Amino acid sequence: MYQLEVKRYLVEHKFPPADGWEVTVDVDAMERGKGGQQQHGKEERARQAEDWLKTAGARIGRHPEFERVDLVATKGTKTVLVEVEGDSKKPKAQALYSALGQIVLMMKGDMKIRYGLAVPDTRPWKDQMKKIPCFVRDRLSLTLWLVDQNGVRKLEK
Repeated sequence: MYQLEVKRYLVEHKFPPADGWEVTVDVDAMERGKGGQQQHGKEERARQAEDWLKTAGARIGRHPEFERVDLVATKGTKTVLVEVEGDSKKPKAQALYSALGQIVLMMKGDMKIRYGLAVPDTRPWKDQMKKIPCFVRDRLSLTLWLVDQNGVRKLEK
């Protein structure tokens, strides 16, 4: 599952605009399947995911306050900043470490903001996510989500 598809299903199942969530999704050219060597069919699947997001009411682009965060979801006083990874040629361990670094750099010191990391719901991704100790998740207000077309589940201990 590509990164843009993970974003789509995360919005659909966890942060649906129809339920009052205001969602901004940052999308870059690589996610759209443009530039570099892309896998066959990625561009079409990415286009479908992005079209779904737009139709559902998500805003595509940089967030006015949080800039280039993959996904920003707000509802009332709740704000969740999410780093999203998908399947790519990059080794999963490297993608995880990069995502964790991006999450740490986006932190604002505001205890009202929650953070998330969302990846495809597959065994290899789950194994990578389990490397993040529970006490680290708690201290960082970090929720780990496993995503597929049928739903989103929180990775528990």
